[in-house]
Amino acid sequence: MQKYLKNHVFSLIAWILILIISVVALPNITQLTRQHSNVSLPSNVQSEVAQTIQNDWGSKKKNTYEVAIVFNKQHSKLSEADKTAINNTANYLESHKKQYGIKDALSPNENIATKKKLQSKDGTTWIMQLNIAKSHAPINEVENQINRVAKTEGIRTYVTGADALQNAFSNSIQEGIKKTEIITIIFIFIVLIIVFRSPIVPLISLLTVGVSFITSFSIVTNLVEHFNFPFSNFTQVFMIIVLFGIGTDYNILLYDKFKENLGKGMDRYKAMKDSLRVAGKTILYSGATILIGFIALSLAKFSVYQSAVGVAVGVATLLVVLLTLNPFFMAVLGEKMFWPVKKFAGESEDKLWHGISKSTLAHPIIFLLVLAAVVTPFSLMYSGHLNYDDTDEVADNVPAKAGLLVVQKHFSKGMAEPSYLYIKSKHRLDNEANLKLIDQVTKKLQASKDVSFATSVTQPYGEAISPLYVNSQLGTVNDGVDEARSGLGKLSKGSKKVTSGANKLQSGADQLQGGTGTLKDGVGRLQSGSEKLTNGLNELSSQISSQSGAQSAAMARMGNSYSTSLVKNINGLSGLNAQQKGAAIQAANAAMQSAMSSAQSSNDSTARLQAAVGQLAAGSSQLSSGLGSLSTGVGQLDSGTSQLSSGAGKLATKSPKITSGIDDVNNGLGQGETYLRGLGSSAAANTFYIPEEYLKNDMFQNSIKAYLSPNKKSAMIVVVFNSNPSATEATQKSQELSAMAKKSFQGTTLSNAKVAMGGQSSKIEDTKNIASGDFIRTAAIMLIGIGIALIFVTRSLLQPIYILGTLLIAYLCSLSINQWIVKALLGRNMLTWNTPFFSFIMLIALGVDYSIFLMTRYRELENEGITSPSERILHASGIIGKVVISAAIILGGTFAALIPSGIPTLIEVALTVIVGLIILIFIMPITLSAGIKLTYGGLNWNKFKISKKKHKH
Repeated sequence: MQKYLKNHVFSLIAWILILIISVVALPNITQLTRQHSNVSLPSNVQSEVAQTIQNDWGSKKKNTYEVAIVFNKQHSKLSEADKTAINNTANYLESHKKQYGIKDALSPNENIATKKKLQSKDGTTWIMQLNIAKSHAPINEVENQINRVAKTEGIRTYVTGADALQNAFSNSIQEGIKKTEIITIIFIFIVLIIVFRSPIVPLISLLTVGVSFITSFSIVTNLVEHFNFPFSNFTQVFMIIVLFGIGTDYNILLYDKFKENLGKGMDRYKAMKDSLRVAGKTILYSGATILIGFIALSLAKFSVYQSAVGVAVGVATLLVVLLTLNPFFMAVLGEKMFWPVKKFAGESEDKLWHGISKSTLAHPIIFLLVLAAVVTPFSLMYSGHLNYDDTDEVADNVPAKAGLLVVQKHFSKGMAEPSYLYIKSKHRLDNEANLKLIDQVTKKLQASKDVSFATSVTQPYGEAISPLYVNSQLGTVNDGVDEARSGLGKLSKGSKKVTSGANKLQSGADQLQGGTGTLKDGVGRLQSGSEKLTNGLNELSSQISSQSGAQSAAMARMGNSYSTSLVKNINGLSGLNAQQKGAAIQAANAAMQSAMSSAQSSNDSTARLQAAVGQLAAGSSQLSSGLGSLSTGVGQLDSGTSQLSSGAGKLATKSPKITSGIDDVNNGLGQGETYLRGLGSSAAANTFYIPEEYLKNDMFQNSIKAYLSPNKKSAMIVVVFNSNPSATEATQKSQELSAMAKKSFQGTTLSNAKVAMGGQSSKIEDTKNIASGDFIRTAAIMLIGIGIALIFVTRSLLQPIYILGTLLIAYLCSLSINQWIVKALLGRNMLTWNTPFFSFIMLIALGVDYSIFLMTRYRELENEGITSPSERILHASGIIGKVVISAAIILGGTFAALIPSGIPTLIEVALTVIVGLIILIFIMPITLSAGIKLTYGGLNWNKFKISKKKHKH
């Protein structure tokens, strides 16, 4: 049992059990990272207020992923067949909403608005927008499902949007971590082999650090899963880098001391105990300082900064593992731990640090002035301009990013990630007064610089609905007024004609009245004459009748007598034969017959004459009767003409007044029309006005459903920027527009309404404000925490100032230099927004290690009999210089393993830390040696004066 205790076997068993439990208890890292990858902001910032309003909007918006399906024809316009295929895909998704968790959908061919906004002007690209319930599936599964459905033959299809891009970023981080882990392990293994010239030491070091990482990461992830512990995309990768970096440094320190003790002839147990006592104390001091620094991050307000607290858990675990598991390998292996090396030399001094320290101690002021002259320009050259576009963290060939680039190319750049201005009131907004206010804000948004278009309940197509504005309504009124005035003009002319006609009518009526009197007399005389005529005609008819009868009888007698006498005379002629006599008689009879026929015809004419006279007599009788009636009618006409004359006179008198009234009305309408036309051409004519009946219009009801909340107390205005929504111009503009809208509502019924801008641009602006403000606060807290720890470690008030000043110089210079490196190598004009913070905490927390190594050795040398502060710092610099340079190489190499990840933030942090470590290697022996010299030795003014006199001579 004693042997087991002596060899720390139980420590090994305990850590094996802990390791097994940690691996078994480890959650699904990929899923956990996706769930906690979004930046968490305080609830009172604009984007979070907007998100709260959206969550109260209803099931179509609450807790949904905003996904855009991009359909693109790469080298030509979409054909009719392509459009049909896209419509079929859209219809399929519309009819299978439940299967894919779709809460709301907008198809590119759904209505006028979607045709204008979701179909590119160049005819190559269509977009379909979806809101998918987060409860349906994780975003990566949603992407996969929609990608499978959206695939359309002959067309490039992408699934993109803020959530899809965030998922792509998380996936990129995970892929980068895998590369980093492998490269880090290989690099550390190679470096440790070079340092210790043994394959066993690297394996033990990697094993102990690996146990630390797995255990601490399991603790952190379980805290995240069950207690909402701060976590971000970067937590895992920085835990790997920090633990493998400082863990290897600590192991080097411990193994070096163990190796030195073995070289002094100590047995392995004694060498182990002394190593733990001396090097272990330094490790504890250093680790505790780093631990305090990272724990201080828990006081940060920003979730991304808080997420670095996970590194503190890792450091605490690392210290326990290194100081409990390493003794097992030391006790069991002893000298074999460094196989095949058999000769163990003591500690040696590093020439670089020894030389720098010696020169600085000789001329501290000169070295400090030269250092200030060198570092000041670098410190002042840092611009502070940062890139907050997280999409830049994703490679262009990632589908979600490729889809975003297609949208930015064929639409405005902000189309894939619109902003949403939310207006939340305590009363309903579906009325004329509030809709008018919303429309006014919509117009101001549309007129703002960098806004591509804005849509709202009053302008669902991004354009004004003409009939809902006063100028259009005035146009209709003016057209009516024109018609009315034209009618009144005609009426006025007609009235004037009526007056003229009335005068003429009166004159004619007077003449008519005089004529009717004459007519009445003439009718009387005519009636008397007609009666006489009738009597005369009756007498004539009687005479004709008697004469006609006598004439007929005489003609009959004369015909008979003539016929008898003629036959007798012919027969009495001589010289004629019988035939000739017969012919003569026949001819004479024929002539007689003709004469008789003529006589008969004369009789018929007489008969007709008699009939005509009779008819004339009857007509004359009727005329006489009619003239009687005419006489009566003429009397009535005379009376009516008198009344007509009187009425025409009155009409002629009053119609000018009517004409004057019509003209007055027309002139009034003319003045009104002039005013209305002036109003129509003024700015006031652009005012929104919606009649009550239009509110019930089916088309407008669709707009209300789209842009007002179900309870009608909240409104949404969609704003799409021309520029990249993640770029500085758009992010700043987003909240300027929100402030403008809030100001527009002052003094109105919406003066107390909540107004907040949501969407990617507003979220980035909030992130920028929170991050920049919290960075200074968090950095101050971290520096104070580390400073207090350094006071206890160094037992000095001034040395912590020297140390922290050195670290800040290295940080500012490395950040400034890194700007140039990033621009030259990566072609990026700005550092990512996370780079300054993560570089700060890494460089400060890890750089303080080296200062503690140095100052701890400085204090130890006092116990070894070196009393002069200058000699102690010179000797300590020489001894620790080798350790620090080795540690810096390992830590720098560990951070360099981030570069192949391809993630801009990780690359930039790595470069900043590497440059900072290089700077620290050269300036730390200067600042700390000069500080010690000036603090404890002061300036040798006499020596300065003597050298000055010699210079004069």
